[in-house]
Amino acid sequence: MAQEIRKEVIQCRVNTWETKQKAKVDNKADKMKAINEEKKNASEIDLEALGKKIETKVEKLRHKELEKMKNKEAHSIKVIEDTKVKIEAKRTHGLQKVEKKAEKFRGSNSLPTKCFGVCADD
Repeated sequence: MAQEIRKEVIQCRVNTWETKQKAKVDNKADKMKAINEEKKNASEIDLEALGKKIETKVEKLRHKELEKMKNKEAHSIKVIEDTKVKIEAKRTHGLQKVEKKAEKFRGSNSLPTKCFGVCADD
């Protein structure tokens, strides 16, 4: 009988030890899972921040290139307008020159030397 009680006590202690060891293993595994989950969350946060940083950089670059494009367009328009003004000035100058010569010919009652067949005497 004493041996049976001793055997039961030993079995009880072994069961207690087994339960305690299983709880330790479970707790350690849960702790490692939690650490792993924290690392995963931290990694996701870092990646998200990096993504936003890259997105911001791309947006700034896009705005910068868009600004350059607008400046080029404005420069082109200015060059075209300047060219139009120069052409118009040349036209005005040429017309004034022709009108001045025409007045001179009318005043002297003579014909230009080069009439291109238009001013022929009949």
